[in-house]
Amino acid sequence: MASRYIFIVGLPRTGTKLMMNVLENNQEKACYITPENFFLGRFLRPGIRRQMRQLGDLSVEANLKKLVDNIYSARYTIFRGDYWSELAEGKWGFDKETMFNELLDSDRSDKAIYTILLRCYANGVENVILGDKTGPHLYRVPTLLEWFPEAKVIHTLRDPRAVLASEHKKQLRKLRRHISEADEAGRRLQALVLRAKEVLHSMLIIVYITIAWLYAARLDRKYKKRYPNNYYLSRFEDLVSQPEESVRTLCNFLGIAFNSAMLNPPKVDSSFSPKGGTGFNTQALNSWQNYLKPWMKRWWLMLAKKQLKEFKYI
Repeated sequence: MASRYIFIVGLPRTGTKLMMNVLENNQEKACYITPENFFLGRFLRPGIRRQMRQLGDLSVEANLKKLVDNIYSARYTIFRGDYWSELAEGKWGFDKETMFNELLDSDRSDKAIYTILLRCYANGVENVILGDKTGPHLYRVPTLLEWFPEAKVIHTLRDPRAVLASEHKKQLRKLRRHISEADEAGRRLQALVLRAKEVLHSMLIIVYITIAWLYAARLDRKYKKRYPNNYYLSRFEDLVSQPEESVRTLCNFLGIAFNSAMLNPPKVDSSFSPKGGTGFNTQALNSWQNYLKPWMKRWWLMLAKKQLKEFKYI
């Protein structure tokens, strides 16, 4: 029997969006996997649940109304992102009044509110698979499976050196966009400042990815032992290099039928292809090798050689 709930979790740049697209191409049963909603929080930052508690007791209608106002106002950073902007813009036909009434009729627990946020993405369609692909919910898997004991959790994992290269490129592009027009002396000064920021930024990214990836590897061992029927590790490299075999194994775990459309997800993210199209971009498997500096590669061999061997990356 197909799971009613599927949650895709994992570090940034590990193929969570690719996995979502694969599942949404399933033709046996409609999958409505929402974009990131960060309901339970991020790695080091609180989520929507914390913001709800700051409003006070949600059994009080005035506090519940404040929550709905905040969700649809886009005034708060915590309610920004594809999920929240699409909801507020009415793309799913779930307006502010409907949201308030749904929450009003619920028991207003964290689980009930989260379930409504998943369900509204399906726009009233019944008998579907619901879920989300909030990567940092990797750290909240026990909560997800406490709320939805029959749910399936897919943890996407990727060679940490590829994750580092992809995230490093992404963050440095953001940093360089801040250079403004200036005279020659100003540009020279900006170049020096930018270089200093790039060095600092690079070190922070490397430390963050190292800590986060090693912790993700540790959680994999923990979840496999604790939730053998609910937890599944999907290596990005296996999905891209052996798509049919990987997707068939995944379908067996989820209890859904395999179909060939699942092998043609759109290539809409830089993690798999910047040029678009459908299918799997095998060039994404080794492109990191030409990007990382030798010392970055040595860093991983020094700190994570055991884990790299464990997950067959060396």
